[in-house]
Amino acid sequence: MEVPPLRERHYPRVPGEIKRTDADVPLEARRARARTAATAAALLRGEPRSPALVASADGAIARLLLTIPGYAAAGVGNPYAVVFRDLLVKLPDDIELVILTHDGVAATVGEWVQAAARDAPVQIVSTDDFLGFSVWAEDGYAVVVEEDGAGAFVEPAAFPRYGDALVADRVAEAVGMGLFQAPLHLQGGNLLIGDDFFLIGVDYPLLTFAEGILSAPPGVAEDDLIRTVYRRYLDAGRTFVPVGTALPVPPAARREFRLDGETWLEELYAGNAPGTRQPIFHIDMFVSLAGRGADDRYRVLVGDPREAARLTGEPLQPHAMAEAFDDIARGLAARGYDVGRSPLPLVHEDDPQARRRSWYFATSNNALVHAPAGERPTVLLPTYGHGPFEALRETDRRHAEIWSQLGYDVVALGDFHPFASNLGAAHCITKYLGRR
Repeated sequence: MEVPPLRERHYPRVPGEIKRTDADVPLEARRARARTAATAAALLRGEPRSPALVASADGAIARLLLTIPGYAAAGVGNPYAVVFRDLLVKLPDDIELVILTHDGVAATVGEWVQAAARDAPVQIVSTDDFLGFSVWAEDGYAVVVEEDGAGAFVEPAAFPRYGDALVADRVAEAVGMGLFQAPLHLQGGNLLIGDDFFLIGVDYPLLTFAEGILSAPPGVAEDDLIRTVYRRYLDAGRTFVPVGTALPVPPAARREFRLDGETWLEELYAGNAPGTRQPIFHIDMFVSLAGRGADDRYRVLVGDPREAARLTGEPLQPHAMAEAFDDIARGLAARGYDVGRSPLPLVHEDDPQARRRSWYFATSNNALVHAPAGERPTVLLPTYGHGPFEALRETDRRHAEIWSQLGYDVVALGDFHPFASNLGAAHCITKYLGRR
């Protein structure tokens, strides 16, 4: 296959930016915490009372969390800042916002909020500049509603980024939410919540046992145990549905290639751990929930690299893992979901100075859904047809068309390449704290 041409990034690199797969908590420290997680969870924080997860696509967003660290707000022409300011303007005005930010940029973020002239309240929570949290508000916890209607964060047994592991503690104290820790391998981006079910990427229940967080006693199946713990800590009523593929999925890799007579290094399958059963490490990168259709089946969109290649006119890359996404779509359809396919472009950006090429998915599956009862719902979609990626205007257009045909008003957000190249997008930089 012909080597794709040079494609340099069209926005400035941001000092201190954090990739979604970065980890500053040593693996052995996480494993030690994992081994004692079940006992610690019971002794220190107890369990939520009859929890129900906050839905991903059903009902109006009542309150939404953003985490805007100093690196995403400081400097002239900061591409993260451009996206956040655009998001503050385009989010429906009736959504209350909670924004965690650093002391050093709190005044700047306050100016953004004032300029957005939002109707609903916005609470800015400022914290120490040395607390190294990231823009990835989605990941460090799940959010549940207890039987008395109180909201609460549910944190995992261990989390790989120290600063992000403290976000729930800071926010819970500031806004009056509860705080629990579950004996589970868990990150919010690998969890999507429908009306009577929730999807979890299959890697996480498997890792919960592989890491020694849970151990099934004699006579108890691991599948039964994990479902019991999910009911106790995540959702007492919804059905757990695993998402994954039985096909082999390659782990993250680097390899050399030749470009314009020079040797380069390219990064493939970013974020994929050895033994993974998911083509991307978080399902919110390639699955979207879209509510129930006229036939009462729940609608699910699964990313399709093959369709993206067709729309852009570019060759389908072998490392796009199209077969794995197809297999997941078939599996969800077999469970009775109304499965549609949406384009999922695999793109690259190049660093000529380092002679390094990085591949990533320019995902618009990673969207925000606002669906007030009795009103036409709205979806906010990341866009990618910017700079040298003019061909992605076609995939942007197709995403908007798909959601419009499903009955949604479509709001196009700004250029999400700075986020997608670090393995996230719109859903990843927000957290639903409540719906109504």
